Amino acid sequence: MTHKPSLTALLAAVALIGTLSGTANAAQQPSDTVAPPAGMLRYPDVSQTHIVFSYANDLWLVDRQGGVATPLASPPGQELFPRFDDSGSRIVFQGNYEGNRDLYVMSVAGGVPQRVTHHPSSEIPCSWTPDGRLVFFRNGQSGIARQQTLFTVSPEGGLPEPLPVPYGAWGTISPDGDWLAYTPYTRDTRTWKRYVGGMATDIWMFNLKAKAAAKVTRWEGTDTQPMWNGQTLYYLSDDGPQHRLNIWKVDFRSGRREQVTHFEDNDIRWPSIGPGANGSGEIVFQLGTKLHLLDLASGRSRAVEIRVPGERGNLRPKMVDANKNIQAWDISPSGKRAVVQARGDIWTLPAKRGAARNLNRSNAVAERSPAWSPDGRWLAYFSDASGEYEVHLRQSDGKGEERQLTSGGGLFKMAMAWSPDSKKLAVMDKGARLSVVDVESGESQQIDESPFGGIGGQMSMPSWSKDSRWLAYSRSREDTPVSAIFLYDLENKERHQVTRGMFNDRGPVFDRNGDWLFFSSNRNFSPTYADNDTTFIYQSTGSLLAVPLRADMKSPWAPESDEESFDGDEEEEKEEAEDPGEDQEDDSDNGDEPEQSGADDGISGTWEGLLTGPDFPPQGVPMTAELSLSSDGSLEGSFIIPTGSASILEGRYDKAAGTIQATVQADDGTLIEVEASVQNGSMEGVASIAAAGLQYEFNLTRSSKGGGGDAQAEDSDNGDKNDKKKKKEDKPITIDLEGFESRALLLPVPAGRFFNLSVNDKNQLLYVRLPSSGAGPPAIKLFDLKDEKKAEQTVASGSMNYAMSANGKKILVVKGPRASIQNASAGGKAEAVPVSGMLVRIDPQQEWGQLLQDAWRIMRDFFYDPTMHGVDWPGVLTHYQAMLPHCASREDVNFLIAEMISELNVGHAYLMGRGDGESQPSLSVGMLGVDYEIHEGAYRIAKIYQGGPWDSDARGPLSQPGVDVKEGNYLLAVNGVPMDPSKDPWSAFLGKANQLVTLTVSEKAVLDDEAREVTVKTLSNEMGLRYRAWVEHNRARVEKESGGRVGYIHVPDTGINGQNNLYRQLLGQLGSEALIIDERWNGGGQIPTRFIEMLNRPVTNYWAGREGRDIHWPPDSHQGPKCMLINGLAGSGGDAFPAYFRQAGLGKLIGTRTWGGLVGISGNPSLIDGGSVSAPTFAFYEKDGTWGIEGYGVPPDIEVVDDPALMIDGGDPQLQVAVEHMLEELRTKAYRPPARPAYPNRSGLGITEQDK
Repeated sequence: MTHKPSLTALLAAVALIGTLSGTANAAQQPSDTVAPPAGMLRYPDVSQTHIVFSYANDLWLVDRQGGVATPLASPPGQELFPRFDDSGSRIVFQGNYEGNRDLYVMSVAGGVPQRVTHHPSSEIPCSWTPDGRLVFFRNGQSGIARQQTLFTVSPEGGLPEPLPVPYGAWGTISPDGDWLAYTPYTRDTRTWKRYVGGMATDIWMFNLKAKAAAKVTRWEGTDTQPMWNGQTLYYLSDDGPQHRLNIWKVDFRSGRREQVTHFEDNDIRWPSIGPGANGSGEIVFQLGTKLHLLDLASGRSRAVEIRVPGERGNLRPKMVDANKNIQAWDISPSGKRAVVQARGDIWTLPAKRGAARNLNRSNAVAERSPAWSPDGRWLAYFSDASGEYEVHLRQSDGKGEERQLTSGGGLFKMAMAWSPDSKKLAVMDKGARLSVVDVESGESQQIDESPFGGIGGQMSMPSWSKDSRWLAYSRSREDTPVSAIFLYDLENKERHQVTRGMFNDRGPVFDRNGDWLFFSSNRNFSPTYADNDTTFIYQSTGSLLAVPLRADMKSPWAPESDEESFDGDEEEEKEEAEDPGEDQEDDSDNGDEPEQSGADDGISGTWEGLLTGPDFPPQGVPMTAELSLSSDGSLEGSFIIPTGSASILEGRYDKAAGTIQATVQADDGTLIEVEASVQNGSMEGVASIAAAGLQYEFNLTRSSKGGGGDAQAEDSDNGDKNDKKKKKEDKPITIDLEGFESRALLLPVPAGRFFNLSVNDKNQLLYVRLPSSGAGPPAIKLFDLKDEKKAEQTVASGSMNYAMSANGKKILVVKGPRASIQNASAGGKAEAVPVSGMLVRIDPQQEWGQLLQDAWRIMRDFFYDPTMHGVDWPGVLTHYQAMLPHCASREDVNFLIAEMISELNVGHAYLMGRGDGESQPSLSVGMLGVDYEIHEGAYRIAKIYQGGPWDSDARGPLSQPGVDVKEGNYLLAVNGVPMDPSKDPWSAFLGKANQLVTLTVSEKAVLDDEAREVTVKTLSNEMGLRYRAWVEHNRARVEKESGGRVGYIHVPDTGINGQNNLYRQLLGQLGSEALIIDERWNGGGQIPTRFIEMLNRPVTNYWAGREGRDIHWPPDSHQGPKCMLINGLAGSGGDAFPAYFRQAGLGKLIGTRTWGGLVGISGNPSLIDGGSVSAPTFAFYEKDGTWGIEGYGVPPDIEVVDDPALMIDGGDPQLQVAVEHMLEELRTKAYRPPARPAYPNRSGLGITEQDK
């Protein structure tokens, strides 16, 4: 083969390196002990002379014999799936130079990478065609998130052309150009080994000329990534005795299959084929940390020894800002400092003045969940320094030695609470087991355990009584997950259930005087009736209750009568007035100066209104802003909507211009730029998420004023010292257990959703009130038993996470990644906890070791099966730990974690979040919701997507009233810039998502005077529009083919989106004689019992009126035959849905077996750098006591495979069979209501016998 001159120079330079290394002295030779060695070489391809691969997220080139590699490409992020062209002179790869993961082509000799694609979906390159085009796949074309489409495109760019198969991945075209080999979808990045469920892939062949198709592999496990070598097809399969992914081959004409490699310890990853040095072909692949070459003529493979020169920049110890990884908060006893878990260390932060203090600086160790002792001296936290998480203790100023309190490991420890005397710790683990640890001795005593464990156990963290003797907590009853209140007496080691648990009683908390126990209970029942059917729900059922601990206590609201006093009563009244008692509020004891009112700055306070924009209802959603303005113009505060909150990181108010500019951070870390104008108590603004190309608008009105940041009163440092009252000596509290629940008093606050109860220094109850159904933000509220008005007051809004200081005077309020400290009273002004100065130096390699072990430990402790599916779990850790020294990036560590958790052979074991991986740019792409075509050298609009005529919320930019653009019009320019047919059409819309653009369109392919301009607002994502169009296409097709007798409903998932789609589609089709429920591609979500209930409402009776038709009851029910369409990409809730459908006898299942993932997830701790894994925590089993569905799926009653040859022109063989089946069912099982009986004759006594 020939190479460009620059490549020859490159190879000569490499050869020179080799010569020099052989002649130089030992001190100058390249070291063979480079740390780390050149391992974890990934995503390789091979030409006749070279191998290209990814290392440390960059592309490298090396001779196919091995040796010293040279760098090739290094844009931000990972470069993936490089593929040589047939000449070996060019490669295509997925990279991100300009804000999206797109295809780039470049010469192996170097030069400027040329961008090929611009679509917002990520394209994955598969191969080159014999005539030099690129084959790739991406999603986003069909409107179904789980469906990929195969395309070809010129390496110079232009409009991609879809291949004539309905969906597919990993396509490769035979050397003669006749056959496309591909898999209908891919699960190659899934973390599930030895899988045989319905999503397991096979290799299909499609003849591009005859339009015929055949499935060429039929192994029940995974067959994937086909590669042509003449007439032989090589591929990856986990068939064979090892059940590891190995190379296999099949003669597609005879169907004879043969295993080629037989590796046992690791799976082959990302194989790619090349011509070989002599033209007989060879395959390069990753095995463990190395690359191997398989000679196809001999069937022998060898490891390729590769040296990667240069820096290992990702391995350098580096400074990181730990405030980006704050994962837990607590507050010091007086509120002068906060303590956080950040980047695996414990830090204390000043409330206002002082420096951030790192107590650990432990690279290879993680510390979690800090708790500050009430006496202020100690910080307790969990540390895995011993290899297991144990309770550790350190002096809160960071001085002195750390002390390990517990030993023996056990399940993952989740939270702890100090006793008021700072001598004990209550510790809760993942299994909802509650223990008490003695701080002096380290002795641990388990005092209770939820009968239903950590999933359904509903066990609350305990509240300590003021004398440190009693713990109050809630947990499930022995016979039901319904929770009750329990008290534990440490002195007598006795547990007492003090409420029956007739309702869910939760979250008890002692008051500070030893008089009351507060708790919440779901016992307020006021139904909310649905607008469109006969169903109802009970929401906001929570009530707050207070129980006097002693039977002789009086109600705080006992009736009183004013009477005159005489004789000795006057002296008693005088004494009582002089000694108001410890319950009475005394401002001298609160350690705080009165709040300063100050002049109104026009900004500080609460603002309320609406936020509108993408993905929100047309009318918008409620929005609240809590703002605080300082005299220097700096702005602090937060913005709250029903789905979350965002805190201001940096903000300023320009008084002269009346404008606000701020950078805010949402709960999930997303950065948002806010610009607003303020005038006369009104605020209008825009919130932009540049990374996603999203823009939202808001209009707010100032609802209450507040003092600015400078008006916040400072704490009195000597508040406690200046206390003029001598506190009474603590005395043991008395609890009368008999009749405890019958003494409970309902607090006169509106019903709602309550949690996180606590009591402040004035013995007032604080709690979080959650909104109902997204109606406004959460808020921290206060109720005072002594308040004659019995009014609920607001302490802080926009947060549902706070911590009370041990002295009860302050609270720490957490909003997203930030927190503030304020008085624990109504109207308190919050002051943000400064998080600057949280820089810490980490050693990536040491931290990576902790991350891998933590992921392993989380799986071990949270996995539903303690036997770990029979896998040698310690051995698995050892196996993958051996590869850690080869990791050159955080992404490599993610690869190891993914491979490790895959060994459990279970669904829902996911790698989620990249952690501290390499960042990359993001740039939006404006979308019009159309298909394009090239015609007469110009872009023409081939199809405009929209929903049905009634789908007013499924209209794209070109379907809006007054927009004069039709299918068949040419798109000639965008914002005056002519369209370039040599590039794909999305290149004209870079950075233009959710923006107004001016389109130049015409009925002609030339830009002349007849062209017209149309202004529209683009979309950032057209998937929803394409989905609704797809649903309407199917519905209309079913209606036409059935003569209007059969309805069609698609359910995309079993979450909120799926619920809404089922409901909105069912309502208008209740009158259909039969229904097809299509759950193909269902993405899962919740357990869909309610879905089945909606479809399974048998007739109870009929109602006859004088006029019109009779009504069957319930009227919101469908009567008549039903069936369900399923396939291998429907899973999780999409497995349960057809399983329950069959169990209810609703109809036949048609299609192919589902995914098989019914071991669910319920949450677990994340990793210290922000990465995470999901541990499957609960598993489905059948009523007969056998495991089911997981790993296999739900099989159909009528199997119909999606034959691509039958789907060329939009055919859908599964849907066609469903229509035919429903029509047959209507012939034999149609619903026929009875005729209305004759009106009764009641002129005589009684009624007839038949009408009784």
